Amino acid sequence: MANGIKYQTHEVLNKVLNSGEDALNVDIDNVTLTTEGGDVAIDVALDKANDSVTIYANTAADGSGDSTVPLVDAAGNLQIDIVSSALPSGGATAANQSTIIGHVDGVETLLGTIDSDTNDIKTDMAAIEVLLTAANVDHAANEVLLTGIDADTNAIKVDMAAIEVLLTAANVDHAANEALLTTIDSDTNDIKTDIAALEVLSTAANVDLAEIEVATEASQAALEKMLYGTALAVTAVHAGSDHVLNATYEAFYIGVGGDVSLDCATSGANIVFKNLASGQLLPVRATVVNATNTTATNIVALKA
Repeated sequence: MANGIKYQTHEVLNKVLNSGEDALNVDIDNVTLTTEGGDVAIDVALDKANDSVTIYANTAADGSGDSTVPLVDAAGNLQIDIVSSALPSGGATAANQSTIIGHVDGVETLLGTIDSDTNDIKTDMAAIEVLLTAANVDHAANEVLLTGIDADTNAIKVDMAAIEVLLTAANVDHAANEALLTTIDSDTNDIKTDIAALEVLSTAANVDLAEIEVATEASQAALEKMLYGTALAVTAVHAGSDHVLNATYEAFYIGVGGDVSLDCATSGANIVFKNLASGQLLPVRATVVNATNTTATNIVALKA
């Protein structure tokens, strides 16, 4: 009779398969695996502190050579013996290594210079940072100033607009003034012409004034002669006798009107001046008042 507590075949397989069910899941303790061609995938769980795995290397790539254990040092590092040291083209020979060392030394020198320059840059950057901090303060002040300048500029724009309006009006006024000036210029030319004509007239007037002055002087002299300072009452004729004046008298005042007969100073005797009015002045120069033909009375002879 079969044992009822034993696993069935399919149950045993399920127990030893891995999770992917494509390989066996086996605990191995001191097992040597030998593969002969083909790939073998084995999951090995080393779950004990003393579990170990020994790996062999074959002297032939196809596994037909001798199997040997790889050599490691005390630290477990794999030791490799180089059988052949032939270098490929361009490999690192001693000469190339010397060149490389020289270049590395140069690079190291350059790196030292770069490090020094970097330190200088750090110092300069620190100074620049200080300057930028101060510049930020200045920028803040400049920003305030620029704000004020912007406001002033806007005010100037407004004023310029007002000035432009005023200039436009001024241009209109200038045009009107220009028209007035043109008229004034024309009037001025007319005035110049009139002044020239007046100058001609004034020149002629000056000539006339000179003549008038001469005539005035002559009239003044004549008037001065008419201002008499000597008077003589003519009385002889009242008695019927001629009145000899014994001098030349220049005029005769007629008290009561009538006729007067005179002997003139230069020429003319018994010259009768008829119908003389009372109070009349007879401006005749004479030396004798004749009784004959004289009817006027109260005659006064006059001279300077």
